[in-house]
Amino acid sequence: MSRVGWLLASQRILLALGGNLMKIEGVKAITVTVDILCDICGSSVIPNAYKGNADDVTKFSDYATLKASFGYGSKRDGEEFKLDFCERCFDLIVSKVEELKRIHDEK
Repeated sequence: MSRVGWLLASQRILLALGGNLMKIEGVKAITVTVDILCDICGSSVIPNAYKGNADDVTKFSDYATLKASFGYGSKRDGEEFKLDFCERCFDLIVSKVEELKRIHDEK
């Protein structure tokens, strides 16, 4: 029996036994991260070369993220923050924190 004949015979047997040989394909809409913007200046933290070669930039990690959540009893009880920064703005934040530490140390 030829290969084609064998396949046709196998299909007939499977169909007779209630087998399903159909493959149903469809398109699913998924949400992916295509860019991440700095929460201070609004510029992209993802280099264009990386964006051009990635369908989802979620795994890109060369930027700064600040996460904060406040618990029971805090003036900000239940509030959560997640802020993303480009390197330039992160450097500005670090400088400001160092300045505030100096001011605090002088008191």
